[in-house]
Amino acid sequence: MGVVFAILSAVMFAMNNVIVKKGIKRSPDSDNGFFITVLMNVILLGVLCFIVISIKGWDLQFSWKAILLFALAGLCTTGVGRLTLFFSISYIGPSKASAIRNSTPIFTTLFALFFLGESITLLPGIGMLLLLGGIFNEGVRLHLSRTTNHQSIDVHHATKAQRNSYVGLGLALFSAIIFGVGQGIRKQGLIEMDHAFLGVWIGALTSLVFVIIYQCVRREFIENLKQNVTSLNPYYFIAGGLTSLGPLFFFLAAQTIQVSYVSMIAAAEPLITVLISAAIFRGVESITRTTWVTILMMLFGTILIAMGL
Repeated sequence: MGVVFAILSAVMFAMNNVIVKKGIKRSPDSDNGFFITVLMNVILLGVLCFIVISIKGWDLQFSWKAILLFALAGLCTTGVGRLTLFFSISYIGPSKASAIRNSTPIFTTLFALFFLGESITLLPGIGMLLLLGGIFNEGVRLHLSRTTNHQSIDVHHATKAQRNSYVGLGLALFSAIIFGVGQGIRKQGLIEMDHAFLGVWIGALTSLVFVIIYQCVRREFIENLKQNVTSLNPYYFIAGGLTSLGPLFFFLAAQTIQVSYVSMIAAAEPLITVLISAAIFRGVESITRTTWVTILMMLFGTILIAMGL
C-alpha cells in the first residue's frame, strides 16, 4: 500500500499545480490562493484526524519531540515550500516549476543519508546526477531563450521576461530543497510517534500560523482576507482539498516504506502535471522540447534511484 499511497500523493500535487494556475488566472491580484488552501488543509485534515482518533482510539505514547518535528516538517513543506512553489508557478508555469521542484528526492535522500542512517549505492547516485542534469538543462534553456526573445520583442520586455524566468527557476529550486528537508523531518516525526493523520494536521496548523504571520508582516493579511471572503475563487478551494490529500498520502506511504523511496515515487508529479496542463492550457502553456527532455531526465533519474533502494 505504501507504493499506492505515494503514487496518489504525486497525482494530488500534480492536479493542484494546474488548479492553482487556473486560480491565478481568475484572481491575478490575490495571494495565489496560499491562505485559503492552507486554511482548507487545517479544516479538512483536522476533521479527518479527529474522526480517525474517534474510531481507532488513541493507542500511541505521546511525544513532544514528534509534535515539534511534525510542526517543523509542515513549516518546511506546506509553509515555506508551497509558498515559493506557488510564486514559481506564477513566473514560469506549473509544468516547468513542477519539473524543477522534482529534484526534491535528491535533498530528501541526502537528509536520509546524514540523519536517518540510509546509504546511497551506484544506481541512486546515477539517478541523482540525472536529476541535477535536468535542472541544468532547464537553466540552459532559460539562458538561450534570451536571444530568441530579443529577436521577437523589444529589449525591455525581453529583459523582464528573462528576469522573471530566472526568478521562477530560483524559487522552484529553493522549494525543492526545503521540501526535501521537510520530507525527511516527516519521517523523523513518524519514527517518534507513528500517527500519520495527527502528523499531517499539525504540519498544516503550523503552516497556517506561518501564513498569517507572513501576510501580517507584509501588511497584506486583512486585504487578502477580504478578497478571499468577498471574491471566492472555487479553484483555490479545490486546491485546498488536493493539498490536504497530497501530504496525507505521503505520510501514509512513509509509515510503511522508507521516505527516500516515497519521495522517488512522488517525483512522477511533473510528468502528470505536464499531461494535465497540456490538456487544460492548450495553446497557452508552453511545453517545449527542452522541457520534455528535462522532465524525462528527472523521471529516469528517479526510476534509477528507486531501483537501487
